[in-house]
Amino acid sequence: MNIALVGAGPRNLTLVERLMAHAKKTTDPVDITLYDPFPIGGRVWNPDQDPTFLMNTVTQQLTLFTDPSVPNHASTALYGPNFYEWAVTYGKEYVKMHNFENEAYFLDELTRINPNRFTSRALFGVYSQWFFEHLGAHVPANVTLSYERKSVADVVKNGDEYTVTLDDNSSVKADHVVMALGHVDNDLDDEQKVFAAAADENADLLYVAPTHPSEADLDAVPAREKVVLRGLGLSFFDYIAKLTISRGGRFSRDNNGVLYYLPSGKEPHMIAGSRKGLPMHARGVNQKVEAEGYQPKFFTNENLDALAAKSNGQVSYDEFFTLLRKELEYKHYQNTINDLGVTWPFNAETFMNALAESDNLNETARKFGISEEYIMDWERILNPVNDVPAEVEYSDFMMNYLTWDINDAYQGNNDAPYAGAFDMLRDVRGIIRHYLDAGYLSADEYAKFLSKFNPFNSLISVGPPVLRVEQMRALIEAGVLTIAGPGLAVTVQDGHYLATDNRGNSWTVNNLVEARLFSVSLANSVNPLVANLRDRGVLSAAEYTKADGSTYVVGGTRMNKETLVVIDENDNEVDGLYVWGVPTEGWSWFTTFAPRSGVNDKNLRDAENIAHHIFG
Repeated sequence: MNIALVGAGPRNLTLVERLMAHAKKTTDPVDITLYDPFPIGGRVWNPDQDPTFLMNTVTQQLTLFTDPSVPNHASTALYGPNFYEWAVTYGKEYVKMHNFENEAYFLDELTRINPNRFTSRALFGVYSQWFFEHLGAHVPANVTLSYERKSVADVVKNGDEYTVTLDDNSSVKADHVVMALGHVDNDLDDEQKVFAAAADENADLLYVAPTHPSEADLDAVPAREKVVLRGLGLSFFDYIAKLTISRGGRFSRDNNGVLYYLPSGKEPHMIAGSRKGLPMHARGVNQKVEAEGYQPKFFTNENLDALAAKSNGQVSYDEFFTLLRKELEYKHYQNTINDLGVTWPFNAETFMNALAESDNLNETARKFGISEEYIMDWERILNPVNDVPAEVEYSDFMMNYLTWDINDAYQGNNDAPYAGAFDMLRDVRGIIRHYLDAGYLSADEYAKFLSKFNPFNSLISVGPPVLRVEQMRALIEAGVLTIAGPGLAVTVQDGHYLATDNRGNSWTVNNLVEARLFSVSLANSVNPLVANLRDRGVLSAAEYTKADGSTYVVGGTRMNKETLVVIDENDNEVDGLYVWGVPTEGWSWFTTFAPRSGVNDKNLRDAENIAHHIFG
């Protein structure tokens, strides 16, 4: 049996171990080959990338090994250390034995590594390479394992097998092909094409299109010149690190522990913004052990199923969000009253019992004497800019906002009134997926979920380490970074880029950077493999029809959500061809995460399901 794995990132690496475990049950020869134009670790975790780019998951919560929490996993599994355990046990020795471009940086990181902090993505790439070599040392006698640093340009089914065409025009045969491609590039949209054309026509203009931060040509951004960064998501924090730390700037702390910035003089003046004008909330300082997770009281599979049973198998988005919001508010108030420095005018047990029975937790909290500053005001959380008077400088608002966010995050992802509640969303992702996959949403309700819940989730629960938000604040204070108000828009005027926001600010610049990845879009992908399979109808996106007869298409490609087998445009499963991860976003939900041990992680579970399906 020949198995081709397209992509050498965490997903397919975990799959290699699962395939080897299943292969031990047979004596038939099994050939497993990984293909990726990047080193083992793939595009996101490339060990050779700029090591200033941080992960947003703490070291002890990352792994590539399966574990007993994954149901039905092969009894012949190869267990091993999580990322942190590897780092403190094998890390330095492994780095010293290999000629890594970032060796000095890695040794520095490994000296300071902490289970509750964040490392570079490059160092996780080193762990990935060690993992692959470790698998290679435990290959069963009937298995051949190899890796080729090449791209796959096409996959064509011929009878019972596939012809896999590589970027050098050579080809190989495979019985099964598994694609874990991560974020792939798209064609530029109409607006982006205007920006790119302007830069092509004018040597004084620079335009950096959406791409992975490690591949963006930020060295071309001139020192001391203004540059507009479009986007305040996770990539934004990579870009500001690249334009400051990587140019010789330094951060330090004053006597009160507040971070400040010492410029090198080589930085540009960054003007950053987005439609909402807000960065993601900082992740709370980790207080959770490796497999610890919040256990919900209200937002449970059972309660969702009960709602469906009462409504002919349907659960509206509003019903879903009402249940989830109650959980978030309950956790918020639980954390709030755990501040022992405050003398609360009530018995804690009585208060929490009243909240549990309430349909309006904020109103119940007010009745118990909780002051307005502690009330979980969702409008203030999601749209704090609405309260900012026109005469107030947006930078002053942003400094105060970031200070509040930082102070809250430092109280921890268990204990903080806000960050502690928001982090709970990471622990209930399985319940959210149950809601989505159980058939409880109509096309109308799913559209509402995509438009409302995804931005909500991104804003409050998938943000950067608090250190990155501290750095953002320090750069604003140093005058190196300006945050535009909501509604950032850019046009080309008189040979320049003109950026404006809805608070009346404008900036004329010659440098424009898209500080974001391309969105997931099967229709617009320019990845050769994706485009070829799409154009032949092998890959297909899901189309939904609303009650009014209108339709919409989600960006990701379809597959069987249990076996991960591709579903083509005729709704047929394509036997032997699998796809998982980011390219399925929209059909799947929340695919941008690395494996976590001890929690029945979805990545590890999907790897088991693929391997089980391949070996029957």
